[in-house]
Amino acid sequence: MEHSYAGETPGGLKTPMKRGLPQQVSQAIGIRILTGQYAPGDTLGDEPSLAQEFGVSRTVIREAVRVLISKGMLDVRPRIGMRVQEPRKWQILDHEVLEWKQAVPLADQHLSQLIELRLGIEPLAARLAASRRTQEDMSAIRKALQAMQDGAGRNSDYVMADAGFHAAVLRAAHNRYFDALENAIYAGLLLSIRITNPGKQQNLTSLPFHQSIADAIEAGEPETAQKEMERHLADSAARLERALAAIQSS
Repeated sequence: MEHSYAGETPGGLKTPMKRGLPQQVSQAIGIRILTGQYAPGDTLGDEPSLAQEFGVSRTVIREAVRVLISKGMLDVRPRIGMRVQEPRKWQILDHEVLEWKQAVPLADQHLSQLIELRLGIEPLAARLAASRRTQEDMSAIRKALQAMQDGAGRNSDYVMADAGFHAAVLRAAHNRYFDALENAIYAGLLLSIRITNPGKQQNLTSLPFHQSIADAIEAGEPETAQKEMERHLADSAARLERALAAIQSS
């Protein structure tokens, strides 16, 4: 699964690539919804006012709104207009919604919930990978691990390699339902690592966890692979909790 990025944030992470005008407008409105600028139940302006605000045609606005409707974020009804849906209706695992979340301030992110999702999925994926992995799978895991080692001093490179490692483990499980969660795992890692791994030292500390996971998968040891992934994610969760607490108290 490919992820398109262009440019970097001040923290060194690559940001989602801007696409056509409808996608740019849907992204802008989507981010406003995610940050609460548009709250559930709020109605947006009509097409002419939105077209004027964004400097685009009404056709572009209609296409952008259709995108947001498909993601469960907006509803359009006669005499009511465009209304923000309740969060439970949002397609939060949609790849674009997950990309938009990268632009949301960290205090507004549901990082702990994403870590919980990872804890529920990735240890089992590692266990299955140890039994099902092919030589091609193992090559992808080792390649990502090497890229992490090479990029430990460059945070943007390290983050992308780290995400590639976890994606490779998911694929090695050969479970199509896990494949569908790759975007969520990828986004969860990109979001959390912004505060858990601010520099080279944290990256170097994280590397042995990944090495142990790769070794267990290659050795065909399911229980060990699962335990090593659990150990790695528990460490990540603990560091994330401490970092979020520090942010909230500052």
